Amino acid sequence: MNCQEVKKFLQVYIDGELDEEDRRLLEDHLAACPDCRASVEYDRRFRDAIRARIPKVSAPEDFKRQLSEAMAQVPHRRPALRRLAWGFVPATAALALVITFTWTVTSGFSPLMDEAVQQHSAAPPVEINTSDSEQVEDWFRKKVDFNVALPRFARQEVSLEGARLSHLARRKAALVRYRQGQRRFSLFVVTDPGGSLEGNKCLKVKTTDFCMTQLRGYTVVLWRSRGLAYSLVGDSAEQEIVEVLNSANSF
Repeated sequence: MNCQEVKKFLQVYIDGELDEEDRRLLEDHLAACPDCRASVEYDRRFRDAIRARIPKVSAPEDFKRQLSEAMAQVPHRRPALRRLAWGFVPATAALALVITFTWTVTSGFSPLMDEAVQQHSAAPPVEINTSDSEQVEDWFRKKVDFNVALPRFARQEVSLEGARLSHLARRKAALVRYRQGQRRFSLFVVTDPGGSLEGNKCLKVKTTDFCMTQLRGYTVVLWRSRGLAYSLVGDSAEQEIVEVLNSANSF
């Protein structure tokens, strides 16, 4: 068995779908081949990352029962390399496409958060210097093809400093700069990338769902409103940012 033959069936091996004889043959090759062993470890980590990001959805009980009954009527055969060589490779390729699609959808916010933190840290200069939210919203109407609606913070110490045009993950974005005492906040507004909101902690403030996470020493908050995605980045503690969000009259 050479490396090319083994690599065709690594996903089947990782999923535990090979019969005993074929599994032993493949593992004999892995024991002597560091490159294939590395491929197995990479694919396992990739699969675990996919599973960690896919939301857990419980199927209806009726569907579970019907599926169990249908599966009980199908003879169970563990795939062997002889059958796989002819019939399983296209299915494996299709599975790879599904995994790629799932990764793209469920990770839609990851690049946005990464780039938002980078831009907040770099603190690029604003293009419009004003403390008037309506003036900023009007300015963006000429810059982006979506309606930027800014939250209104009731706390007097949270002040608007200005805004600029930006990009996040190749999307046009509105970047709005706020200050609270010595602390700075950057609010990014983009078209919604889809998928689930990401964060280590999710909570509801008034009627809006927020997800919050720590990234490279900054607190990042995500939420949705009016078909747009909002990302607030700041160097404040989580509780301080929650208090800022609580002070907003609207999102």
